[in-house]
Amino acid sequence: MALAAKVQVGPAKIGMGLFAARSLSAGEEIMRLDGRVVHHTVLWRRRGSVFSANCIRFGAETYLDPGEGAGRYINHSCAPNAFLEKRGRWLYLVAARRIGVGSELSFDYSTTIGDDDIWQMRCRCGQARCRGTIRNFGTLPERLRKRYLMKGLVPGYIINTLD
Repeated sequence: MALAAKVQVGPAKIGMGLFAARSLSAGEEIMRLDGRVVHHTVLWRRRGSVFSANCIRFGAETYLDPGEGAGRYINHSCAPNAFLEKRGRWLYLVAARRIGVGSELSFDYSTTIGDDDIWQMRCRCGQARCRGTIRNFGTLPERLRKRYLMKGLVPGYIINTLD
């Protein structure tokens, strides 16, 4: 199903995923993630549900619920080709490198999980350097954390949770 000129939803290795409908350049804005912002208490009340599994950290105490929007289909990878960037009241998916047409779009979920967050899940990305478990940003290997920070791939609200 076509969502815009740049992305489309389709079958992925695991469930559904978001794919590049055309080639994308490094630094190119791919899409704005739409949805509603909810307080973390709403997320906790509904933990273990599809709702909580699809929410993305949005601020110090808030999460973005992408609902049925395209943001729901962005999968994790330990070798991501995109990242999330917060600008004002919006989250954007941005190409971290050149992405070929038909490639699945992914970001490292750990870049949106603050050190004050306990959420984790088993990783099944299949990358050669798969970490096995997706956890908060502070648990990433130091070299990877530094690389993500140096390239600007981590939203400020996650950086603020670091010790």
